[in-house]
Amino acid sequence: MAANLSLNKYFRKKRIFKIAIILIIGLSAFRIYLPTIVLHFVNRELNKIPGYKGHVDDISLSLWRCAYQIKGLSLDKYTGEVPVPFFSAKKMDLSLEWKALFHGFISGEIIFYNPKINFVNGPTESSSQTGIDKSWIQVVKALIPLHINRVDIKDGEIHYMDFYSVPKVDVFLSDIEASATNLRNKVSKDSMLSSAIKVSATCFQTGSLSIDMALDPLNPLPTFELKEKMNHASLASLSDFGQAYFKVNINGGDFELYTEIAAKDGSFIGYTKPIFHDIKLNTNYKDNKTIWRWLVANSTQLIANIFSNPSYNKQLATRIPIYGKFNKPQSDKWAAVGSLLRNAFIEALTPSLDSTLHISDVDKVTPN
Repeated sequence: MAANLSLNKYFRKKRIFKIAIILIIGLSAFRIYLPTIVLHFVNRELNKIPGYKGHVDDISLSLWRCAYQIKGLSLDKYTGEVPVPFFSAKKMDLSLEWKALFHGFISGEIIFYNPKINFVNGPTESSSQTGIDKSWIQVVKALIPLHINRVDIKDGEIHYMDFYSVPKVDVFLSDIEASATNLRNKVSKDSMLSSAIKVSATCFQTGSLSIDMALDPLNPLPTFELKEKMNHASLASLSDFGQAYFKVNINGGDFELYTEIAAKDGSFIGYTKPIFHDIKLNTNYKDNKTIWRWLVANSTQLIANIFSNPSYNKQLATRIPIYGKFNKPQSDKWAAVGSLLRNAFIEALTPSLDSTLHISDVDKVTPN
């Protein structure tokens, strides 16, 4: 009797051992093949965006942190007449946001490494590339079935290109570092604007750009405070753009731009302050080739000289108030002209943010 019990225990242990081995082999095989399954799924979802075909080179998994990485992503227009992808990224990391768990939320985060967006202007719709419709949102939801609470961008680029202009145009922002945080979870009950977007970038090869934005992303109407600064952007870096579209050769000068906007309840109020320093255009008749281009260059240079403040680095500047509803924006043109004259002949505008706007100021917008 005892021998039979021992024998039964032996066979039972042997059976359990075999089942365990089979499970381990099965799970190992599934783990090895899982990236291929995910790769096919991602490529299929990307190709659901109308007018574009998507491709991913490889997928890797980090199960220990509930994440996976998409490598070598490219989104190209179907027509084949645009030589650059609309969007590409060296790597995307999609994962569970562990920090949100401490606040009792389950949400996801995405990190883009070396993302690049190319807007292309062409003579036809098939040779142009200006954006994609909202279907991409459904694709992102399929790729990460969690509410996205954080998005980070590492070393990104945004280009505007024209392959048909003379000369060809390529103006861009580079070295883009950005973060959008707390997009879904309202951690602070005391603040209407509990989310934040911060951006820094190199602008037109020489300048610096920074954007700080506090917002309420859960509000169906735009609700935010935005501050933007652009410094020391070289106008010479826009020479091809000036020649292609305005028939003006830009030899030198710097450009700055300061903007503040506050918005809520479908209305907004703010200003933008463009500032130019020491504008230099090529006014030589031989280089301009035609009498019309020579006249445009010389008249533009003359106007810039007249309205520049000679005691403040030949500064040409104005402050343009903007306000109204988002479906019917307005600008105060007379205030802009007055600011231009004041900068030129009375007192130069300060090249900085005024830092005077708050979301409560939106109530001052006159209803239309």
